[in-house]
Amino acid sequence: MSGRRRAVFHRLTWIALALTFVVVMLGAYVRLSDAGLGCPDWPGCYGRLLNLPDQAQQIAEANAAYPHRPVEPAKAWKEMVHRYGAGMLGLLVLVLAALAWRNRRDPSQPVALPLALLGLIGFQSLLGMWTVTWQLKPIVVMGHLLGGLTTLGLLAWLVLRQGRRDPLTLSPLAGGEGTELRRYALLGLALLVVQIILGGWTSANYAALACPDFPTCQTYWWPPMDFREAFTPWRGLGVSY
Repeated sequence: MSGRRRAVFHRLTWIALALTFVVVMLGAYVRLSDAGLGCPDWPGCYGRLLNLPDQAQQIAEANAAYPHRPVEPAKAWKEMVHRYGAGMLGLLVLVLAALAWRNRRDPSQPVALPLALLGLIGFQSLLGMWTVTWQLKPIVVMGHLLGGLTTLGLLAWLVLRQGRRDPLTLSPLAGGEGTELRRYALLGLALLVVQIILGGWTSANYAALACPDFPTCQTYWWPPMDFREAFTPWRGLGVSY
């Protein structure tokens, strides 16, 4: 790959990484501000793609079409800004995948990772749709969170792979020291993934305040718990506060 093409690809990867971080933060903000169902349909919002009902007649029509989700402009705009950011990210990853495929004959061009990212973004869009149409079903909400963080991680990996060709980048550790460090890193990554899954599941089930005190839980170090009920994957629809 020529130096110019490599620089363009590397720059776009950095932009995609930064945008992914913003989209993940927007998703968390939407979730924490109870705006996950601010738009009851998908991909539009009350049947609109670029604006919201703002006239009295438009609002009345939207409320009649979705009586269970009356128009709340503040929540709806939060959700739409999140969707716009995700849409921009999807287009950017599509460009990265197209560039990678175009330069696939170059041995220095990563191809599998950009294509995997494109597939992941496509699946993320489905999860985003199901999050709305299945009304914040916990397993879907948690999957959407994991998909976003996986996208962030894969883009960071792609940035680092490109950065290996930078002469200022440190070379990897060799021998037993590198193997041991890699083992600890994988263990740390596994623990981090488990913690993220547990945190996402807690949030998706609105269970964060089940323990109002810390480090105990309802004054107990080991309170009564029902693990089977807590980790039932397929719960009913319409859970939203």
